Parts: sequence; structure tokens; C-alpha cells
Amino acid sequence: MERPIKPGMTGPAASVGQTDSRRDSSEVYEALRKSEERYRELVEHANSIILRWDKSGYITFFNEYAQNFFGYSEEEIIGKHVIGTIVPESESTGRDLRPLMDHICNHPEEHRYNVNENITKDGTRVWIAWTNKILTSDDGEAIGVLSIGSDITKQRLLEEELRQAQKMQAIGELAGGIAHDFNNMVHGIAGFAEVIHQMTIDAKIAQYASQILTTAHHAAELTKQLLTFARKGSYQLHDCNTHDIVRDVCAMLERTIDRRIVIRQQLGADRPHVKGDSAQLKSALLNLGINAKDAMPAGGSLEFKTRNITVEEPIAISDFQLEPGQYLQINVSDSGMGMGMTEDIRQRIFEPFFTTKASGRGAGLGLAAVYGTTHMHKGAIQCRSECGKGSCFELYLPIIKDCRKHLEIKAKPVPPERSIRIMVVDDEAIVRSYSKTLFEMHGHRVETFATAAEAIEYYRLSYADIDLVLLDMIMPHMDGQQLFTELKRINPDIKAMLATGYSVESKVKEIVADGILDCLRKPFTYDQLQKKIAHMLSEGHLPLEPVEQW
Repeated sequence: MERPIKPGMTGPAASVGQTDSRRDSSEVYEALRKSEERYRELVEHANSIILRWDKSGYITFFNEYAQNFFGYSEEEIIGKHVIGTIVPESESTGRDLRPLMDHICNHPEEHRYNVNENITKDGTRVWIAWTNKILTSDDGEAIGVLSIGSDITKQRLLEEELRQAQKMQAIGELAGGIAHDFNNMVHGIAGFAEVIHQMTIDAKIAQYASQILTTAHHAAELTKQLLTFARKGSYQLHDCNTHDIVRDVCAMLERTIDRRIVIRQQLGADRPHVKGDSAQLKSALLNLGINAKDAMPAGGSLEFKTRNITVEEPIAISDFQLEPGQYLQINVSDSGMGMGMTEDIRQRIFEPFFTTKASGRGAGLGLAAVYGTTHMHKGAIQCRSECGKGSCFELYLPIIKDCRKHLEIKAKPVPPERSIRIMVVDDEAIVRSYSKTLFEMHGHRVETFATAAEAIEYYRLSYADIDLVLLDMIMPHMDGQQLFTELKRINPDIKAMLATGYSVESKVKEIVADGILDCLRKPFTYDQLQKKIAHMLSEGHLPLEPVEQW
């Protein structure tokens, strides 16, 4: 039986024990080394930004992915402070990042997750989502932070575009609502001014009334621009040649703007025809031209270019979405003469009433109207601008394959004016009062109603005595389309027109398809109403014999 080896013993047994101990230590060391190598390899080649920084904010470790992402070599970045290298002093939003970095250094446990703007070596701004873990010494004292980051720049841009689109939609809804109410008030003002103008025999009073009418019509144009921005205006789509529109706009600008501004045209599109409203498109390009003119007070160059482009797959341009297809690109650019826009201004240029012009030099609706026109034509618009380099607006419109010209239709002879029995339904008292006064001045018999319920009750009892029903589009409890449906149940042969200060083109088409004869945009004059009545008389929709006097 072998004796156990005791401390201090020598001999073969002792040598074997010491050899085994050294072998065990060597294996542990080798295993630890390989584990560290695997860990380092994993960290170095991870597809994430991984870095360590001490309590003072100085970088102590920067993995390979972080080096490639930020553009710094290990020698360039180790020992440098995070502020001024990968973290700017302030974000593009204006937030000061220095206090945040200090707080993360001293209280990392409170910042397990944070998002902030970072900057690469070449100055590119990026957004990083960070997870942070406190690093401690053997005695448990905090000595630094381990941070792992993911690039969320694209996600951030998409979120910003969504927020911008939602903001523009909300502003559009507000603008449309304001325009509707304002149009009703303007309709009443213009209506009674027309009554005064027709009743008076005093030349001065007639002149004053005419000035009120002119002002009211200017106010109506203002609301029309609001409605265009809100994409709730009425427009007529037909085949139109954008090159003709550009030529007309350039000719108009050449006659009106500073002669020191040189206007150029490069109409390079082979297929310039689009399905659109030529008046709206002309107004949009004119607004862009005037906006460019204001950016060049000392002169410069204004250029209109066109070309055809093909969109292969859906793409987002600003907060617009272009579907695959053929498009016409209209480029309106100015030299700016040392001007241009900051990013903050560029983000807001399409908002109604936003303007950088001095007080009295613009209402801030021009570009808002361009924005609305673009949406109505299922296109897109974006602005490129740099301070000192001018601005460029790119407008995209879907082109059409067939550009046949419409045949001219000879107008039918208009029959003489006839008196008819009209039923007016409108929730605005001033509109009802004006309508009754003015229409009866021209020999028509008029009944007015403030609510849909009153109108339905009266029409049920007296529909045989009514030649024409004039309905307001927007009313409480029941809108014009719903009221028309109810009245049509009472009398399938009802003859009705819609009057609205807030119309959506698709909605109007839908109501016309239901049987509404026509649509009048508020504020309208008696002459406009009479032309509609005359047309319906010529088409046989209304009786030709005059009503009996009452």
C-alpha cells in the first residue's frame, strides 16, 4: 500500500502531483484565452455599434462595426471624448446633448435605453438607439458604460414624414372647415351687395355696392386657395398640354416681374399631356414663379424644365406616394442670388399662412395651393433648397396615353328668362335671407328652410308646386346628399341643384350621379344662378311657362 504524499515530501509521487497541477492550470489558462478570443471576435464582428467609455466620457473601446459606421479608425477614436467625435454638441432639433452625455456617464442606470442624434466623421447626421449597461470594478464601483447602438435613421425619417403628412392633413381639415364657414359669410355679404346694387338709383351707392362685391369676390378667391390646399375644391379634369401651360405662365411672368430676372424654358418632355385642370395647374406654376421672383430681389434666373420619367415601383416623395407609371416632371428653379431656405423653413413652406415675407407682401397661401393642386392631380411635389444656392421645386404629374382634343360643342340657344318656384334649404340665416330677397326681385317665388326636417315636411305636402330645390351641401344632422335622397323618395322626378362652399370633386360627381342637376359654388351671383336655370330650361328640366303671380 502506497503512502500518501505529504507536504515537503520528495520523490516520484510528489513529481506526478506537481505535473498534474501545472497541466490543469495550463488548460484553464488556454480555455480562458480561447473564451476571450471568441468573445472579442464576437464583439468585433457583431453587426451592432459596440463601445465602452469611462465616467469622464472618453472612449476606451470601439468595435470594428462602429469604426466602419462612424468612419474612425481605432487609433483615431480611442481616448477621445464622445462629444465632438460621434456625438454633436447639439442635435439638429436644437437639443443640447452635453448634459445628456454627462448624466449617462454619472447615472447610467437611469439611461438603460436612449435615442439621440449622432454624427459620423464626414459630418453625416444619424439617429442611433442605444442600450447602456454600467461597468463596475472588482469592488463594485462604477467605472464606465458599455453602449450598444442600432442605426434607426431611416425609421426616424419615415416617422418624421408620417408626422408631417398627419400635420398637413390636420391643417387641411381645419382650412377646409374655415373656408366653408367663411364662404357662407362672403355669400351673404356679396348677395346683399348685389341686392343694393340692383335696387339703388343713386350712382354713388351703386359704386359702393360694386366695391363691396369686388372685395367679396377677392375674399372668395382666398377661400378657394384654402380649399385647394385642403383638396376640397371643385375642379374639372381634361386632357391638357403642360407645355402650353408653361408657355402661358412664362409669358405672364415676363410681362409682370422684374426685367432683371431672366426666364428660361427647357421643355424636353416628349409626352407633355396630363389629365388635369388647366386653370389649377396654371395657377400652381404661376405661384411657383412668383415665389421664385420674391427670392431674387436683385435679379437672377428663373427656369422651367420638363421631362418624362418612369416610376418602376411605388416611391415616397416628401409626404406624397407615387404609384408605378409614366410621369411628367416639371422643374421650377431659381438662382436665388445668395438666398435659399434653411431646413426648418423648407419643412413648413407648404403650410397655409406660413410665410417668410414681410407683413403685407403675401398671405402665405401660394405654396399651400400648389400643394393641394398636386394632391388633387395624384402627383407629388418636393422642394430642394440650400442657403446661398436658390431653390428648386419638382412637380410630378401622371401623363395620359390618349391626348385627343375635345370637339367644340355649339351652345344651344338660351331661352328667355322664366319665373320658377324655388325651394332654398340652408342652415345660414343670411344665405336664406339674401336668396329670398334677390331671387324674388327677379320674379321667382321662393320658400326657405333652415333644417332638413322642415324642408322634408314642406316638400311632402307641396312638392307638386316646387320647380327647383336649391340645397346646401354641408348642414347639421343631414347633409345635402342625404336630404336629396329623402326628397327623392317623396318625388322621384325632383329637380334639384347643390350649392356649396366646401365641395370634394368625387363627392359632387357622386351626387350628380344620384340625380342632382348641377352644382353652384358659393359665393355665386344671381347671373350665375340664372345661367344654370336657363340651361335647365333649354334641356327641358324645368317648365317653360312662367308661374302665376302671387
